[in-house]
Amino acid sequence: MSKQMFDLTVIGTGPGGFEAVMTALRMGLNIAVVEKGKLGGNCLNRACIPTKYYRSAVHLYQKLPKVERYGIDLDIKGISFPKAKEGKDKAISFLRKSFSQLLKTKKVPVYKGIGRIIDKHTVKVEMEDGSIEQIQSRYILIATGSVPATLGLQVDGERIITTEDFLENLSTLPKDMVIIGGGVAGVEIGYLSAVYGSSITIVEAKDRLLSGLNIPKEGLRLLNRKLKELKIQIKTETTVEKIENEGDRLKVSLSNGESITTDKVLLSVGRVPNTSQVDGIGLSKDERGFLKVNQYLQTDVENIYACGDVVNSPMLAHTSSMEARVCINNMFNSKKEKPDYSLIPWAVFSAVELAQVGLSEENAKEIGLQVETALYPFTYNEKAVDELENEGIVKLVFEKESKKILGGFIAGSQASELIHFISLAIKKGLTAQDIHHFVYFHPSLSEIFTHTTYDITTGKLF
Repeated sequence: MSKQMFDLTVIGTGPGGFEAVMTALRMGLNIAVVEKGKLGGNCLNRACIPTKYYRSAVHLYQKLPKVERYGIDLDIKGISFPKAKEGKDKAISFLRKSFSQLLKTKKVPVYKGIGRIIDKHTVKVEMEDGSIEQIQSRYILIATGSVPATLGLQVDGERIITTEDFLENLSTLPKDMVIIGGGVAGVEIGYLSAVYGSSITIVEAKDRLLSGLNIPKEGLRLLNRKLKELKIQIKTETTVEKIENEGDRLKVSLSNGESITTDKVLLSVGRVPNTSQVDGIGLSKDERGFLKVNQYLQTDVENIYACGDVVNSPMLAHTSSMEARVCINNMFNSKKEKPDYSLIPWAVFSAVELAQVGLSEENAKEIGLQVETALYPFTYNEKAVDELENEGIVKLVFEKESKKILGGFIAGSQASELIHFISLAIKKGLTAQDIHHFVYFHPSLSEIFTHTTYDITTGKLF
């Protein structure tokens, strides 16, 4: 047992755990870290970062045939998933080692093993070598994330795999693959797999892809078109009835009567909170396994807090980071804070980059707001034309009378970067006039917001 009483023990080193460590170190706190796997957790090793690495590769590859317009003569030989995996592993290893080196420099002990809370101030760690360590701590933060849902299917990591298997371990792509689930991960992995050369079928139970997001019809239409250009088969309002072995392949029977023979099946049907191993004292959970927390992210044990995918909030890395900052403040400062979920942006990195923040037109109408919308294509944005990426749209939602911005959606180049301007505009209560008359650098993608707001502020051209 550690004889030292730490100020804080952080269990899990994903985005929430990482942010908690960074915040606590800057406050001069004495902390310990528990991690059962690789530093960086799910996001760094088998979700956000590897997805974006692969997506950067395929996006560039798709653009290469166009560069002859710049006078560049290229002999494009192809694209290799195994080589990309090597590069991905090196990039992630660099980031992981950087975090590890920081912890060593700051003399933060890292207990490698499964951490289990056995009383309000004690975390018992079953170390990788089988030994047991006990950590004493004034406060404990649970940031153990989530694990893939499996729908009761027998995942073997070889032919039936999860998104984590794909992004961390897969070295070669199959000839063909059925993806169960048309959510964010499904459309991202489906896209990059198709560009790398796999034949992809996405099976989605709802009536459209990305059904959990309120994507405007214009954006969804563009995404579907781009995916179909890659010959991705999309089966909506369809479920998987059965998966059977058929020699060295799998036979997937669908609810629409079709059957597909495939090399691999990838499950992308959501995630469930990873709370079973960490809790040894009976912390309150809801029916889905999420830890119950109060408005300050405090569990029913006053010195134990939780953040990220273990609590019932948006399962996004940046949500977890925000919650971690709130937790650390509420542990060690007298002025308590509440997490603010009103402006959590989301983005999808697929055949077209999508991003949204605030209220959609549909959301606003559901809560009784009178709205006015503004739509403008990337088609005529000079910077987008220069960069050979002028497919896309911006759609902004304004309160009809005040003309204050309520939300925005972007499909197109750098959508995940541009969306932050909309977040700030909503936070500051900017109107269509404010956005329209802001002086943007020319040429820039950002000045598309001037053109998007013309109709509302100045009048329609046609």
